Amino acid sequence: MGRTIIVGIYFFIQIILTLILYFTYILIYLASRRFARRYLFFLTHYWSRHFLKIAGIKLEVSGLEELPRTNNLCLVSNHQSYLDIPVIIAAIPKLWGFVAKVELARIPVLNLWMLAMDCVLINRSSSSTALEKIQKRVKKAEKGKPMVLFPEGTRGKGADLGKFKTGGLHIVLDSTLVVLPVSINGTYPLLEKDGRLKKGKVKIQVHPPLDKERRSGSNREITAKLRDTIQSGLI
Repeated sequence: MGRTIIVGIYFFIQIILTLILYFTYILIYLASRRFARRYLFFLTHYWSRHFLKIAGIKLEVSGLEELPRTNNLCLVSNHQSYLDIPVIIAAIPKLWGFVAKVELARIPVLNLWMLAMDCVLINRSSSSTALEKIQKRVKKAEKGKPMVLFPEGTRGKGADLGKFKTGGLHIVLDSTLVVLPVSINGTYPLLEKDGRLKKGKVKIQVHPPLDKERRSGSNREITAKLRDTIQSGLI
């Protein structure tokens, strides 16, 4: 527990220090939005890798060659832990915008960075509003701002993949976005299992992408295929 508290304090100190970098980002953004996104990618990618290193978490990534060059992309993954967000940012080199729960908006400074990353914070108790926000985020992704969707809608427990909530996922499947299935294995026992942060290894498997032309069948059939694909990386 002591180590968890120390890393937690370090995490919040780092967030406060990034306020300076955030104001720098604003100045760059006012001058050049394109360069600002490059700056933002560098900061988030470096910070995530640094945080995981400090926490004693090693990443083992396979299938990275499957990552499409296009940014018209939606990464679809299982969700085991809060650690999944820095793991994805550190392991898969894109500037991702996450669909996440609205409670994260209450964390000072972090909420500013999530806004800069074009994250969508949704209230699960209001499904219609949540779907509207996801629809708007999909349109941004179609313009080159890749996104991440956790279709389980909540954090699971280890290799037991939960049931997919189809509302947001079907919006993605109906779009022109390339869908990238990813399996994350190992974050649950490092944090969520007993609420203490532990050292360890996380395995990330990037599966072959599905573009619009390769998504044959109904959304229900494609959803089942995606779920089976992600589950295969958790065995």
